Amino acid sequence: MYVLRRTFCFAFLVLTVTGYVSGQAGTESGQTKSIPYLKLTEPRQVMPDAQRWEGDQFPHTLSVLELKRGGFRYWGWYGLNEGRGIGLARSNDLVNWTKYENNPLWTNARWPSSLAEADPKDKDLLYFAVTRDYDTPSSYIVLASSKDGIQFKEEKVLVHGVPDQRNQNPNLFRDPGSGRFYLTFYRGNDHDHFEIISKSAAGVLDLDKAPEKVLLRSTETVAAPTLLYVENVRNASGQKGVYYLATEIYPHRYTDDPQGEWQVKVFVADSADGDFRPVEGDPILRGQRACLFQHILHGRFYGYDCHLDTTTDRWMLEEVEAPLP
Repeated sequence: MYVLRRTFCFAFLVLTVTGYVSGQAGTESGQTKSIPYLKLTEPRQVMPDAQRWEGDQFPHTLSVLELKRGGFRYWGWYGLNEGRGIGLARSNDLVNWTKYENNPLWTNARWPSSLAEADPKDKDLLYFAVTRDYDTPSSYIVLASSKDGIQFKEEKVLVHGVPDQRNQNPNLFRDPGSGRFYLTFYRGNDHDHFEIISKSAAGVLDLDKAPEKVLLRSTETVAAPTLLYVENVRNASGQKGVYYLATEIYPHRYTDDPQGEWQVKVFVADSADGDFRPVEGDPILRGQRACLFQHILHGRFYGYDCHLDTTTDRWMLEEVEAPLP
């Protein structure tokens, strides 16, 4: 969870109802058709037992691929809240998970986002965007690769550290329409300046050189972006296909307002780096919930969020589902 800077030559449209600023000029909000999100099931906790290396931390995020390797259909890479390292868990039903006995796979690592079949010359090679030096004033994002999903090789820095600015919460995404690769992440000072940034390139190894584009900007917390494309939802123009951008927010985070809590807020656009507007009925998850990772697997939506248990002050991983339109 969490966090910007830099001036960009975009026209900005203030979304007065939310306090967020979109990175592009677009249709006036009064003329924008409200688009709903998916109808989620009630969250349920998954992976409740901690391994020894995790200490008092639990899985905070989960990025899942369907690999059908090692006797498991699904492989999921998770990070802990405090950036202690990355672990692997595997499953055959997306609810019951078996943690890899030799975790952690990487230390000084957080927030793994996985991508398969990104290299046309090596379809078995997996790529991961990972946060390094989490919870420091200059965290940064790297690209790693793996042949077996267990041994990681750091390829390059995708987003370099910036003094007094966090760069973290990376999300790797391949647009099913254009085939382009997107890195969406958060940059900010974790106090009063928050941005969601997008970089795109024709190849995943070229994301480090791609220009940055501001998707959202706010003086209040907005972070933890993940992208999802849903084909059978109609956009504001009536055409099929929308992109959902899930984020975490914390209204009144730096005040004494008792209504403040972590929530999941979702935006929608016609492209992976488009003019994102809030979906109908936001926020879609409340009650100290954040960091929604979005997946479509065998024709159904599966999401993994984290829930803060205020009695123990620990984050727990949860699973939600939804039918597709």
